[in-house]
Amino acid sequence: DGMEGFVDKDDSNVMYGMIQFGAMYRTDNGGNTLIGLPEPGSGSGDWVSPFEQDPTVTNTIYCGYNIVYKSTNKGGNWTAISQSFGSNLRNLKIAASNNQVLYASRGNALYKTEDGGATNWVQTTIPGGGINSIAIHPTNPNKVAVATTSSSKVFVSDDGGATWQDYLFNLPNFSALALIWDDNGNDGLYLGMNYGIYYIDNTFTEWQPYSNNLPNVQIAELDINNTTNMLYAASYGRGLWVSPLVDDVLSV
Repeated sequence: DGMEGFVDKDDSNVMYGMIQFGAMYRTDNGGNTLIGLPEPGSGSGDWVSPFEQDPTVTNTIYCGYNIVYKSTNKGGNWTAISQSFGSNLRNLKIAASNNQVLYASRGNALYKTEDGGATNWVQTTIPGGGINSIAIHPTNPNKVAVATTSSSKVFVSDDGGATWQDYLFNLPNFSALALIWDDNGNDGLYLGMNYGIYYIDNTFTEWQPYSNNLPNVQIAELDINNTTNMLYAASYGRGLWVSPLVDDVLSV
C-alpha cells in the first residue's frame, strides 16, 4: 500500500505526507523544505495510518492511530477526538457535507461519530468481512459504502451503518480494495479491485467494468476531481492513472 498524503485544499504550496507507522511531515513551500510533525499519543500507528484533511475548515487535519486525533494548526499539536479503539485504525473518513460526521474502521468493525468526537464514537452494525475502504457519499453523510474481504465484496448503508445492502451483484472474485462516490446526481460508485475498476449507479442493476486501458494491476486508492471530471487511480507498482468519469465517456 502507498502511504497517505495530500495537498492542502486552500494552498497548493502546503503538502502533507506520511511514512510507515504514522510519522507525518509537512511542507509549506512546495516541497523545498520539510517539517516533521509531532506524533500524537504514545506508540505508533499502522504501517499505513489514516491521514485526512478536513473538507471545510482551513489548516485542520486528522490522523488515526488507536485513537483519532485532530489538529487545527497544520499538525503543530493534536487533540484526541475519540476513545481508544484498542488497536490501530485502518481507515478514517470525514463526510464532505458535514465535518462532524466521521467513520473509522479496524478489522471488521466500523465506528461513527455525529458530533466530531465530542462524545464516544458508536460502533455500527458490522457489514461483514475486514474493511479495506470506506466511502462517504458527498452529499449524504448517512450514505456510506465499504469494500470488504467478505465474499460479498461491497456493502452500502443508507442509514449510517444501521443496516447494509449487499452490493456483490456481478462482481468477479477479486479483492475489493478502494471505493469512492461520484457527486453526479446518480449515486455513482467506483470500486478499485486487485484487477481493474468497476462502476455502478442508480441507472444500472450490475457493475460496469471501467478499466479504460488500465493495465491489470491492483488499484489501491481512488480519487475524483469534480472540477476536471477526472478519476484518478493509484496502482500498486504501475503508478498513477487517470480517466474521464463515466458520465463523460457514456455521453460521447
